[in-house]
Amino acid sequence: MQLHILNSSASLSRCQSSISDTDSIILIEDAVVLSTSILQKVSASIAVFALNDDLARRGINPPDRIKALSFSEFVDLCADHTQCLSW
Repeated sequence: MQLHILNSSASLSRCQSSISDTDSIILIEDAVVLSTSILQKVSASIAVFALNDDLARRGINPPDRIKALSFSEFVDLCADHTQCLSW
């Protein structure tokens, strides 16, 4: 179970072939702009999160399926996964 940490809108195209149905994705920094389109591009079984501070800075309200996390929740999410990959 891997956590894919995306930090730009181009990150998804680089990692999409590496994501399995048991993985999770978190959108940080400029990648939070993907929150409006990522759900159409990944399997429904993949958990998708976004960093709350980055969403707020950009004035983005994510869809209900994307859970906004605090920084401490982001740290916990990393600890819950066997591997974290930054893209």
